[in-house]
Amino acid sequence: MALTPKQLADLLKLRALGWSQKEIAEQLGTSQQVIGYHLKKLKKQSKERGADEVFSSALMAGLAGAAAGVTLVALLELLNKSQGKG
Repeated sequence: MALTPKQLADLLKLRALGWSQKEIAEQLGTSQQVIGYHLKKLKKQSKERGADEVFSSALMAGLAGAAAGVTLVALLELLNKSQGKG
């Protein structure tokens, strides 16, 4: 299951606050496996592109609303293309 940019931002904020994968999954209305998958994917991207770039963009999407969400989508598309998926 794909998460929206806002859900990704919420995932990161909640994880930073110390929430468990189970708690985050319940809050976002998804499974614990989906949350684990996205955390693993974001961690991998942060190693490849730099944690500041990946996580700041994701958090900004959640803090600034829909306009920043578009930026996160573009960032994720860029990351996917750089990984040969686009």
